[in-house]
Amino acid sequence: MDKVGLTNIVHPFPRWRAIVLILLLLTTSNTLAMENDSRDPREFFFTQSFGDLPEELQTARAQGKQGILLFFEAEGCPYCLAMLKRVFNQKQVQDWYQEHFLSIAIDIHGDVEIKDFDGITLPSKVFSEHRKVFMTPLISFIDLDGIEIYRHLGMVKTPEAFLVMGEYIVGKHYFDTEFNVFAKKQGLFQAEDILKTPAEEGSTRHRYKKE
Repeated sequence: MDKVGLTNIVHPFPRWRAIVLILLLLTTSNTLAMENDSRDPREFFFTQSFGDLPEELQTARAQGKQGILLFFEAEGCPYCLAMLKRVFNQKQVQDWYQEHFLSIAIDIHGDVEIKDFDGITLPSKVFSEHRKVFMTPLISFIDLDGIEIYRHLGMVKTPEAFLVMGEYIVGKHYFDTEFNVFAKKQGLFQAEDILKTPAEEGSTRHRYKKE
């Protein structure tokens, strides 16, 4: 009887394992790319502000920006933290928003004094109430006249969706188009598995994904 050499034994590699390996490599590659493009959002996204919003508005005008972005957050807010780690930390997002806006973070439970656009100085928690902000995260866009032109309650999950939101504001599409409609035209679509803030539970808000 002939002996079968070890070199003749074939161990087939299941196709499903090959697919899993490829997906794992792609995921790792994308994760590494995002990590390489990430920077501290407190340093590279948000303006180091002393809370004087009229002065910040003058700075925005002088620098040729479109306005101010106020990011209302709260300690322990998981969706605020998710935006810091997934969206605001991305270099592409930071560079684009730095070109167009001064971005300022505001703690809705804090005591840091904020001078409102009308000249009144209030602790940030009272300022937030004055602005009718009770839940987080909330993003408020302010034009160069100190007027809020758009606000978004809830988490924006991806850098792509947040950049589309910026284009929506800069292009002044809010005058005649709902953001949902604009976002869909830009290749984003609604999904049912939204991450909601407590204020949005039971609502019809959706997150956005690339089609």
